[in-house]
Amino acid sequence: MNSNNNIDNKEDYFRKKLARWLGISYDELEEYAEEVECNNGDTNRTRYGYYLQFSDATPSEITDKIERLDDNYTIYFNLEELDVPY
Repeated sequence: MNSNNNIDNKEDYFRKKLARWLGISYDELEEYAEEVECNNGDTNRTRYGYYLQFSDATPSEITDKIERLDDNYTIYFNLEELDVPY
């Protein structure tokens, strides 16, 4: 297995785990969410190390499932929160 496949597999695993934690499907995450970003400047959200931005075109059937999603379609989180059984 080359290193690119290994990285892709780790990214897929992480995004599947993230989707499960959010309560949405992997396909919904892939369609409406951007890449996870490091939170290194928002002083109001310093307790959260990362954030994920969803498209404002995300259907309410999906956004309603996501706890803590703010008015800007953003959720802030720590990696430890994703430690859920898969």
